[in-house]
Parts: sequence; C-alpha cells; structure tokens
Amino acid sequence: MTGARYVPSRYLSLSHQDDGSLALYCARTGAIGVVPAEDAAVARRALLPATVTSGPLEGIFADLETGGFLVPAGTDEAGLVHEAYLQRYTDPSLHLIVLPTEQCNFRCVYCYESFLRNTMSTEIQDGLRKFVARDPALEHLSLDWFGGEPFVAREVVLENTRFFKEHCESSGISFTCGTCTNGYLLTPDYADQVIAAGLTNFQITLDGVSEEHDKRRLLQDGGRTFEVIWDNLCYLRSTDYDFDITIRHNFDPDTIPRLPEFLDMIANGFASDSRFSLALHAVGKWGGPNDAALTTLGGRDTTEALRAGKRLAIERGLQDRLTLQSMQPDGYVCYAANPRSFVIGPEGRVYKCTVELDYHDRNIVGQLKPDGTMDLDWRKMALWCETDGMEEGKKCTSCYFAPACHGAVCPKEWMDGPECGCPPTKHMIKDTLTLICAESLFVRPEPNAVSACAK
Repeated sequence: MTGARYVPSRYLSLSHQDDGSLALYCARTGAIGVVPAEDAAVARRALLPATVTSGPLEGIFADLETGGFLVPAGTDEAGLVHEAYLQRYTDPSLHLIVLPTEQCNFRCVYCYESFLRNTMSTEIQDGLRKFVARDPALEHLSLDWFGGEPFVAREVVLENTRFFKEHCESSGISFTCGTCTNGYLLTPDYADQVIAAGLTNFQITLDGVSEEHDKRRLLQDGGRTFEVIWDNLCYLRSTDYDFDITIRHNFDPDTIPRLPEFLDMIANGFASDSRFSLALHAVGKWGGPNDAALTTLGGRDTTEALRAGKRLAIERGLQDRLTLQSMQPDGYVCYAANPRSFVIGPEGRVYKCTVELDYHDRNIVGQLKPDGTMDLDWRKMALWCETDGMEEGKKCTSCYFAPACHGAVCPKEWMDGPECGCPPTKHMIKDTLTLICAESLFVRPEPNAVSACAK
C-alpha cells in the first residue's frame, strides 16, 4: 500500500545461520522462515527495533509482511493476541482426555499416579457418549485416552473410539483420536483393531537402550518391558497404516551418556518412516513416591541437554514434530487452561490436570452424569482457565514468545507460586531455529539394508 509504514513485530525472534542466511520466527502468526544470505542484511536492517519501512512492499519486504514479521505501524498486536486467546471460550472444538481405567501394568520409577480406580462403568461410558451428542455446535472432537495404562481397559478404548468416529462421521464433525500408552499392550492384533477404529496418534515411551529402559519402566511384577514394546513398534513400522507415533524419551543424568547409542538405535529403526517422530523430555519430580530417590536435571542443565540431544537427533534424521506444533499460536498453552478441555476419570469425575487428578481439591472441577450432563464448578474452572502471565505487571506481557504460551505452560505453577516457568524452546530459541533449518535441509537416510528394526 502506497504511503503505508511498517515496523517489526513485537513478537519476533531471529537467528543468524552459518551460511549467512537469517532464520525468523513470529510467535503471533506461527510463521517460521529463512531469508537467503543475499537478502539477509537488508532484512535484518528492516527488523531492527524502531525501524520504519515505507510501502508499497516488494520482494523480501512483502514476504516479511506476509509472515507477520513486519506489521503496519500502529498495529495493536497485543490486542490481537488477547482477542485470539479469548476465542477459546467460543471454540466449536471439544477436547476430552479420558481415563478408561487408573490401573497400570507398569510401575515406572518416576510415576506419580496411585492406581486407585478400575475400569470405567458402562453408565459413565454412556454419559460420555451422550455428553458429546448433546453439543449441537460441535465441529471438532479431539479424544485422548490416558491412564493408568489405557489399554488395560482395551475394550473400553476400542468400542468408544469406534463409536465416536462413527458419530462424528455421520454428524459432519471432524475427529482425531490419540493416546499416551506405554506400548506394551499395543500388540499386532490389537493395533490392527484399534487403528481401524480410529485411534491413530500414539505417544510411546522408550527411556534408553534396553537395559536403561528396563531399569526405569518395569512391569508391575518387576519384569522387563523393552523387548515387547520394540517388537510392537516394529510391527507397526511394517504396516501401511496411516498413523503418527511419537517416541518419547525421558532422560536423566544417568542416561545422557548413552543417548547417542539410543538415538542410533531409533534412527536405524524408524528415521526413514515419516510416521515416526521423537520427543525428548527431562525426567522430573512429579509427585511420585520415589521422588526423593530420583536423580534429575534442572534449569540450565536441562536446556543444555535438550539442545545437545536435539542436535544429535536431527543429525540422525529423526523428526521433532512437537516443537514445530508447539511454536504455533497457543501451541504451548496447557490443555488445563482450555475451557473446552476436560479430563474424565473412570467414575465420571471431571478434572483439569492429569498430574494433580484428585490429589488436590482445586482440580476436581465437576462430575459427568450417566444422562450426559456435566455439573461444573466454574469458580474452580476459573483457577485453571484464567490463570496466566498476561495480567498487567507480569513478565509475560512484554515477552516475544507470549502468543505461543500466554504464560499458561503450567497453570498449576501460577497457583503454587508467583510465576510460571517458560517453555524450553524460548530459552533456546536461536538454537531451535537453527535446528529447524537443519532438519528441513537434512536428507533422510534409506532404511538399513540388514534390518529396519535392528536392536
């Protein structure tokens, strides 16, 4: 536009690359881009604080405006971010995290759960179905199975996944279904059934090579688990099913030395298959009975370990889809802060957080009834949904990363203390952008000719 004036976005970050290019990220739009080396200097000057660029915009400047890196002078970006965040109250989507049981076949050393309740009753299952059917404005249903170990109640998961998929298809509602599972009971026979029923997104944890994993993630009777999980993953790798599997690796100071060996093993098995990705997380003290005995990282040590681990993973051709997804607007906002997200326990109790469950009264926000109605305590709901870092005087109001997290990475932290921790991606944003550039340019290796699932 002739006469228009443009300034850099307040939600901009950038990273100079070794080849002279410039990697950019705008948290308000979620745009990530690379300015080629020949245009990097002029783009950098336009993105300096307080710089004004006159329109009409052409070439690289037009691209910067398209991505939200340049905005018209006078734009109330903070207002736009706040307005977009408020839309979650009228969002036609519904997110349900359902615990079909609180029982688990594992006893992981860092687990915080107490395994109090058994399988969800048929009455509560009926109530869950009716609750969804009662929403005439619903446009998207996101269903996540949690636990305990959800596949301990395998029939509940299978039958209800099938029901919700069919209901959504017949009602013109889009449907996604995932689970956080230890993978032990995801046998070939059950995988065939549950994927066909509509469960296509999986998070499955492997905490290192077999001996390291089996020290941390053992059966209820103390037995080993790695080999069974690996064989189940290899079966899925051999199929042509449409699914997404995130292999989660929880690392601690004792497993870090063997991380390259672990990543070699994962890459040899799965790097050439785009259905598989990797997520790295530091083990934390999450409220379990073994917390005092756990050796964990914290602060800068965690950030440094993540930085090194992600670099090693990318060098091996392993994808990290979760980081890219999290960098989108609201991508780091905890599900507990979403007023359209509910955790449903086996007895129909409604929670906001899967970590607190019923360990704290503030997390018990309602009850799902067999007739499909849900009684909610909106005072408790507000503790979770209205707690963030965007209030006047809090640190998040001036942060470039705020549109991605709104200071709501963990609402319980705001309730427990004066501040909420920042996402690790913010602390290592320049390295993250460099790693994303490296991943996009990396040529993935062909499967190992000897064995695609070599241990």
